[in-house]
Amino acid sequence: MGPITSLRDIPRILKRQWRIVALIVLIGFPLALNYALSQPRVYEATAVIQIEAAQVVERLATQSGGGTGALDPDSELDLIEQQLMSRDHILSVLDQFDLWTDGRSMTERVALLREAVSIVKLIDQQQAWRPDVRPSGLVITVRLGDPDVAADVANVFLDRVLEEAEARTSGRTAATLEFLVAEETRLGTAIDALEYEFSQFQQENAGSLPAAIATQRTQLASLMQSRIEIEEEIIELENASGRLLAESQQRRAELLNQRLALVVDAITELEAAIAAAPEVQRQINAYEREIAQLQGEMEVITSSRAEAAMNQLLDSRNQAERFEVLETAIAPEFPVSASRRKIALAGAVVVTLLALGTALAIEILDGRIRSPAQLERELGVTPVVAIPNLRTRHDIRRGRLIWIGALVALVAGLAALARALWRRIAENLPAMQTRLAGLRRGQ
Repeated sequence: MGPITSLRDIPRILKRQWRIVALIVLIGFPLALNYALSQPRVYEATAVIQIEAAQVVERLATQSGGGTGALDPDSELDLIEQQLMSRDHILSVLDQFDLWTDGRSMTERVALLREAVSIVKLIDQQQAWRPDVRPSGLVITVRLGDPDVAADVANVFLDRVLEEAEARTSGRTAATLEFLVAEETRLGTAIDALEYEFSQFQQENAGSLPAAIATQRTQLASLMQSRIEIEEEIIELENASGRLLAESQQRRAELLNQRLALVVDAITELEAAIAAAPEVQRQINAYEREIAQLQGEMEVITSSRAEAAMNQLLDSRNQAERFEVLETAIAPEFPVSASRRKIALAGAVVVTLLALGTALAIEILDGRIRSPAQLERELGVTPVVAIPNLRTRHDIRRGRLIWIGALVALVAGLAALARALWRRIAENLPAMQTRLAGLRRGQ
């Protein structure tokens, strides 16, 4: 049945094992208190950014044609978060506030700050399933051991978000407008050059133009008739050679041959012009298509440039979608980490239970019969005589050693507790001095 048969046996057991219980308590309580005091305090500072909807909705709605398009908060926040969590920005914040300058490596410092900073987008949970859901804000949370530093770091990230959002919006609009203006200039120059080349081509091929073909054919028919008449005159002149003087006949023949040569040359030119008309028509169609294509691109670029200029005007007047500060981070008054008092109380409870459990375990493992009643319960024999327990010198010496060990453990625990308290006071002294200085300035 063991040494415990009723609740009345527990006080007797504790009385017999009080040295073990006292030793565990004297050692455990200071250790638990030291552990509680060694736990760092974590303060949480929060800054909130609200995404204001556009007051003027007339903004470029498509991304085609080189336009800027309306601001996409979800994509913007992803890009800004990547920029804020980059190594260069994290290092600048670490150097600005001298965070974790206790000999840790740069990689560890960067990892600690990235873990301490949290950036969360505010999204309506009822609309979270939609792929085109637009966040309504941004929450920046910083957890550090110093409340003032946590608030300052959160505000630094807040300012950087606003700067990045403004720079991206204005920079994108200005770059788009500059691109569209350059494209408009390029297309205008190309159209002018092509129109000049087209006019030169028309001038060089005036006889083969579609509008001149009918006239050319009429002239060709007239010239063919003239050639026939001249050839008939030449034949008549040759037949009448007996009736005319030789000189007169020769002079007239030369004149007719000259007229015939001129008519033949004119006919050749007209036939060449008429023959080249299909190729000239093809070239004209190619010129017209190319000019029409460039003019169509010019219309698109001109429309996009006007919309981009309107977007830039809206951005300059803060009428477009933008980021606004809803809440700046302030120094928290209370830590969000576990309370040291609760940790100390939990440690005290654990130490007490450990002491009691150790005492009971020793009694159970001992197995000795310590009272007549226990002898009668265990063996069913009624004792005749009960001899009291007499302490020997060895027992007395062992008891003194236990007391000395307990006192040494108590002193060591108190010394460790004092060191922890002094270290905690030294860590919090700059923050306390800063707060006192702020209170004095406020007064």
